[in-house]
Amino acid sequence: MNTRSKTEEIRWQVIKAMLNEFPALKEKVKSYLKERQKSNQ
Repeated sequence: MNTRSKTEEIRWQVIKAMLNEFPALKEKVKSYLKERQKSNQ
């Protein structure tokens, strides 16, 4: 596994942990992604 792959894996682990610890943040991200999906259609 190269350094970039390791960095990406760590980044996603941190994001996942933050979303699990902060439900309000998780809801904001869901809302943002839904709005973004609608605007891309």
